[in-house]
Amino acid sequence: MKLTLKLLQSEFESYQNPQSEKEKEIVSAAEEIFAELGFSGATTAELAKKAGTTERTLFKYFPTKNSLYKRVLAGLLLSTILPNHMSDLKDRIQSQNPNFKKWYISILKARYESVAKEPKKLKLLVGAILFSKDFAEIFGQLWKTNLYDTSLEAYRYFQAKGEIRKDLDPNQIVRASFSLGASFIITKLLLAPKFPIDVDTEIESLFEIFFQGISNLKQLD
Repeated sequence: MKLTLKLLQSEFESYQNPQSEKEKEIVSAAEEIFAELGFSGATTAELAKKAGTTERTLFKYFPTKNSLYKRVLAGLLLSTILPNHMSDLKDRIQSQNPNFKKWYISILKARYESVAKEPKKLKLLVGAILFSKDFAEIFGQLWKTNLYDTSLEAYRYFQAKGEIRKDLDPNQIVRASFSLGASFIITKLLLAPKFPIDVDTEIESLFEIFFQGISNLKQLD
């Protein structure tokens, strides 16, 4: 069955109102296991063990591993990503701080601090996007509607103010901005969590690279 936003919304009702404490424990355990091992790497035996139950009991609530995964993705998208991260980020993008630098840095800092509180949710999200084409499409559409279009308005605003170049397509600027920010967060929290990176300094540097570029214009002339 194709995964749709409507199906996830239906699953979310069950996520919010589990049949029993045991079902709640199974879903909670599955969130951790799927984050660590991904869908393909997780086994029902490991899922049951993490939940402190048997596979027989797990199958009583979730007949297949896929049915449990859908429940977990519903919670991830509709309990964490959409109401918290996307909603908060949309508000910050629309705030349009006094100048572009303060606006950009405040957004990236807030995003990092928010995601850093639950790094396993980031792993779960990345895994879901890579594993499920349907989920990736749902997430992408929500991202476009809530964040991409809002960011376009913001960058056009700063172009009109003369703070950033008007000769660049704002669509390209938005894509570059999100790519840079996402890469920083994934690198810091997933790829190299123990690497000694000072977050504030790194974000300042990222802004300078994004805003100024890395070329030596005098040398190129």
